[in-house]
Amino acid sequence: MSQDPQSPQTPAHWQQTDRLATIGILTAGVAHELNNPIGYILSNLTSFQLYLPVFQQYFSLLQQIADCDDATARQDLHQQLAQLQQQENLQLLLDDTQSLLADSVQGAHRVRDLVLDLRRFSHPDHAEFQLLEFKPLLDMALRLTRNELKTHVTVSQDTGPEPLWLQGQPAALTQLLVNLLLNASQAIGAGAGKLRISAARLDNSLQVCIEDSGPGIADEVLPHIFTPFFTTKAPGTGTGLGLSICKAIVEKHQGDLSVSRSDLGGAAFTLRFPCSDAPPQ
Repeated sequence: MSQDPQSPQTPAHWQQTDRLATIGILTAGVAHELNNPIGYILSNLTSFQLYLPVFQQYFSLLQQIADCDDATARQDLHQQLAQLQQQENLQLLLDDTQSLLADSVQGAHRVRDLVLDLRRFSHPDHAEFQLLEFKPLLDMALRLTRNELKTHVTVSQDTGPEPLWLQGQPAALTQLLVNLLLNASQAIGAGAGKLRISAARLDNSLQVCIEDSGPGIADEVLPHIFTPFFTTKAPGTGTGLGLSICKAIVEKHQGDLSVSRSDLGGAAFTLRFPCSDAPPQ
């Protein structure tokens, strides 16, 4: 009898369990990241509300001048317009309004991108394998983990000048990268640390290396790190599935995952996938 792929005993179920646990970790950080652009969008709109009556008064005077046939009355309206321009510094208000709107649009895009990232990450990946560029996957994973990394971790990345392509499932590969980034952040701990990400095409393989400056992995722990439910974390702080899920995702993509010591002092996780050619132009 075939086993239900979503039953509690299958890797597919473990992957979804790990995904949901990771969402719990990410949610607080994403909420903080959303709060920043929402805050300045509200501030910008409040400023624009204060400017709007001035603009309305200005355009009202222009309309009155256009409709006025009396020369004396028109001269008086021109004087009112000049006084308004001088009192309110209309050019400054116009320049500031352009800046407020540009910042607000940028903030709205930031909110939209974060919501889309979390939505894509939270849904199980039933998609067929497709041709993917690696850098956008990494960018999404970094956006989702930004709050966990930005306060104490200096992130450097080198993915080369040319796009790197592979066949894969986007949500699963994002989950893989998020897990490894969170693992590195947790290894570094609360103190300042470094995270280095590199990616390159080597022959017919895409090689990705994620290194941290944490304490590294003890020799006695190393043989067990990819075992499901194995964890060295305190009870209640991890599922013990993260790295085993990473290995399962890599193997599903016909790849390889290995770990060694980084010259930064911590662990270096190396991913290797079959590399694909760029799509035809």
